[in-house]
Amino acid sequence: MARSQSRQVDPLKELDRLERRHKKLKERVAEYEARMFLTNTEQLDLAKLKKQKLATKDAIENLRVPSS
Repeated sequence: MARSQSRQVDPLKELDRLERRHKKLKERVAEYEARMFLTNTEQLDLAKLKKQKLATKDAIENLRVPSS
């Protein structure tokens, strides 16, 4: 018999994970932005990284400030 269990995520561990992810994304964005020229593929990668970085920042803020 399969049992459905919902995993409780420790908010502090999740916050730490998200902050580490945000830092890595920020570093990768900075690497691209330091270049003089980006290929079309690199430009697309940079745009995706920026979106991921912003989504991660939003997730961090949502954990820090619980919704009412």
